[in-house]
Amino acid sequence: MRKYTLAIMGSGSLGSIIGEVISTDLLEQYELLGVLSGRVENAVGLANKLNCKAYKDIDEMLLDKPDYVIEAASPSVIKNTAVKILENKTNLIVLSVGAFADEKFYAEVENTARENNCRVHMASGAVGGFDVLRSAMLMEDSSVSITTEKSPSSLKGAPALEDRKLSQDRIEEVFNGSAKEAIKLFPKNINVAVATALATIGVDDTKVAIRSVPGMKSNKHSIKLVGDTVKVTVEIDAKPSTDNPRSSTLAAWSVIALLKNLVSPITF
Repeated sequence: MRKYTLAIMGSGSLGSIIGEVISTDLLEQYELLGVLSGRVENAVGLANKLNCKAYKDIDEMLLDKPDYVIEAASPSVIKNTAVKILENKTNLIVLSVGAFADEKFYAEVENTARENNCRVHMASGAVGGFDVLRSAMLMEDSSVSITTEKSPSSLKGAPALEDRKLSQDRIEEVFNGSAKEAIKLFPKNINVAVATALATIGVDDTKVAIRSVPGMKSNKHSIKLVGDTVKVTVEIDAKPSTDNPRSSTLAAWSVIALLKNLVSPITF
């Protein structure tokens, strides 16, 4: 069986989980070449744990010609690097799906991938059920909505809440609008909405509600698709990462599941 080579962009909690699992459980199928981070010292620290390289920049990473680059960084990172990675004839696995709410960027990535015979794999992140949602969409026109509930601390730092202090004793709805609007105002909190939108009816038509729930210990997402003959509800309730309350550890494991699927003779 062929062994595929990997590189990771991002040395935070998600990148660390992904790297550790690759280095312990997926060694028969994959070789981790190295880690790239916005801070070289962070890349060095994680690379030392994983026994791989710490890249100083993207050019050094691409010189190694990895089969796949796993992005576990941020929407801005993937926007700045995706085209260059694909032009290197390297496949991409993306966690910061929110970047693809930008139609111009989406089209540029799609065209570059096609021209270079590469693929961009969108990790399901902290949600799921996209198989049944996509199947239902093929049957008929449907409406799609997603409601996200998080603690005030998980929402802290969002541009939409810059001058707003969230209540510590009552539930507040902090956003209601489209997925396209949501990712602009909550770029680090609502990748799940864009992933849902891209898998179904698009970022302009997918409705998003975000609620701040004091005392909440998890991140909860409820996706609803309603058509004439099919109604689908997907609910996910997952604890956030202890290192980064804005992210769910489930997102990291969705990348591991994707990697396993890529090399499995039987896939789901």
